[in-house]
Amino acid sequence: MFFDCYRRFLSTQRTSKTLMSGLALSLSLVAAILHIGCSSGETKPNAATKATVTRTTAESVTPVSAITQASQAGRQVIFVGLDGADWQLLDDYMARGVMPNLSNLVREGTSGILETINPPLSPIVWTTMMTGVSPIEHRVLDFVQFDPKSRSREPITSSARRAPAIWNMATWGGKRVDTFGLWATYPAEPVNGVMVSDRLLGFLFKESTPPPNVVYPTDREAWAREALDAAGKSVDETVLKGYLPWLTHQEYAQTLDSADPYAQPVSALRRILVETRVYDELGRSGLDRDRPDLTLIYLQGTDSIGHVFAPYAPPRQAAITEEDYNKYSQVPEKYFRMIDERLGTYRRLAEARHAVLMLASDHGFLWKEGRPIALSSNATATAAKWHRREGMYLLWGAGADVAAAPGHDRRGSVQQVCATLLALLGLPPGRDIVGPPLVGVPPSTGAPADYASLYKPVAVAGTSTGTTSAADRDTLAKLRSLGYIGGASGGGAPSGDSGSTRTPASFNNEGLILRDRGKASEAMTAFESALSLDPELASSAWNLSDMLFAKGDRDRADQLLVKAFARDLPEGTRYLLARAIGYQREGQTDRALKLVNAALQAKPGNPEVLLFRGRYRVDAHDCAGALDDFQRVEQLTPKEASAYAAEGIARACLGDRAAAERAFSRSLQLDPNQPNIRDVLKTMAGK
Repeated sequence: MFFDCYRRFLSTQRTSKTLMSGLALSLSLVAAILHIGCSSGETKPNAATKATVTRTTAESVTPVSAITQASQAGRQVIFVGLDGADWQLLDDYMARGVMPNLSNLVREGTSGILETINPPLSPIVWTTMMTGVSPIEHRVLDFVQFDPKSRSREPITSSARRAPAIWNMATWGGKRVDTFGLWATYPAEPVNGVMVSDRLLGFLFKESTPPPNVVYPTDREAWAREALDAAGKSVDETVLKGYLPWLTHQEYAQTLDSADPYAQPVSALRRILVETRVYDELGRSGLDRDRPDLTLIYLQGTDSIGHVFAPYAPPRQAAITEEDYNKYSQVPEKYFRMIDERLGTYRRLAEARHAVLMLASDHGFLWKEGRPIALSSNATATAAKWHRREGMYLLWGAGADVAAAPGHDRRGSVQQVCATLLALLGLPPGRDIVGPPLVGVPPSTGAPADYASLYKPVAVAGTSTGTTSAADRDTLAKLRSLGYIGGASGGGAPSGDSGSTRTPASFNNEGLILRDRGKASEAMTAFESALSLDPELASSAWNLSDMLFAKGDRDRADQLLVKAFARDLPEGTRYLLARAIGYQREGQTDRALKLVNAALQAKPGNPEVLLFRGRYRVDAHDCAGALDDFQRVEQLTPKEASAYAAEGIARACLGDRAAAERAFSRSLQLDPNQPNIRDVLKTMAGK
């Protein structure tokens, strides 16, 4: 048995050059044998681990001969994931000298646009990037899931993934890989290297029993926790005042005690800076300590900073006060200036190791043109509407590794990132992985490998106490504050559910993906599944309504549209009125009115719908009914000029000339830039 263990130990080593000699080698061998638990062939879990996670065997970190034999030398790769990074903003910062290191990388490397997938939600897209397959295949479809036993909601875990990720493939190819902070990596999987999962920040809380398996291997947990503690202490009052010069000591002290740090800008900024710093420092430390073939460092702050501070960015929006604009408008630029300093460090590390540096984002962000002013960047169901479909990528290598191709003329898909990393590492292409590599990287050679057949998902048994850890509560609070999940998402599974871990939102997201693939029937089934779990889910009601309308089932389509409108679907009013106008153009005015009446019955007091119905009533010569609608709008929005103009039309329709003039005059007072109303008043005065 000892020699079996010895052979297993040797098979996990990268090259003979990494082995120590003499007594040091003997001690290393003994320590390794004791660590892997050779009698069982498994990593020995602690008591807490047994309660929550069924570990895969040590074979999962053993190279696979079919993969290693088909592999080539490859290059070391430093991959930095910049969530939500967008050339729209970065180009402006580079032009103004805010990001000189990125500017040099763009000039000397190859960069381009990464088209994202719909819906552009981080766990879905990053898992797609790391696996190279569609969300329909990898099955990470939401931010949260139901705990298998307690049935409470918890952040999405690695157990949901049904396809191997690049860290699995690199392990099987005999490559060492270090991974830091990526979505859906908790519990941390066994890899030939180190995995620090997305739950590391949970250690900011003083839990008597921290969640197990945050770090793999477990003997690196203390290292990760020390880095987190150092990052938390280093982001102090002085650091925050560098971003917010007006910050008082009292305001800073309040940020330390916040139970929901992302609910207001100051505490959110501190948490973003801590998170950015710890994963950055762990990544750089891992590069020096482990010499990995592939380092994956994920920085979510480049997206979080947008959700919190993009509304304050220049130019000032009408909804932002002058005081708040002056307080927060410079935060994004200062944050990205700090990110640029980190990029300069990664470049130097890559140059010293003759490695390739790759940057990529999962989607873009609406920092400038097209900002959805009326839709919150941190409200449920509207946060993602600040995402742009165009993300970014950049490849830079010392010497001739990556040819210089300035500009961002090249285009690719987020699904090509995995194929790109495989090619850079010298690993064979994947049979089911979307390729080819992004422009700038030659494709892998040789026959495609069947990576999927080697993969066994981490099996999670669920908590036995039915309680939610502080780490999970913090993650859920963060997702709520950033607008990715609603308040109800902290609750449990709906009554009568089947015991699945899947949420209504996961079925809705699956429906969107299937619809975009042209699989209408399967998409509608997914939307129906979402509504069977949550009949009030506005997004699924609208998505199914839209598809039923296209198929000709207009009665149910309208019922679902009214439900979505009543449940505050973002842009629900626009969808409702567009359908009503469509009915009018088809000559189905009765159906248009029926739809609008049903909407107002389900949700009374919507000014836009009342205005629409009132104008419809004018056309139908129901002048008194129109006046009622218009006066109701005036009560709801007393400073809306169009309401008084509409009242004037209704008064004229009723033959009350004097009242009509008063209404038109009031409209003109509120908005003098109405030449048509001014002409009407002149005409009325002339008679």
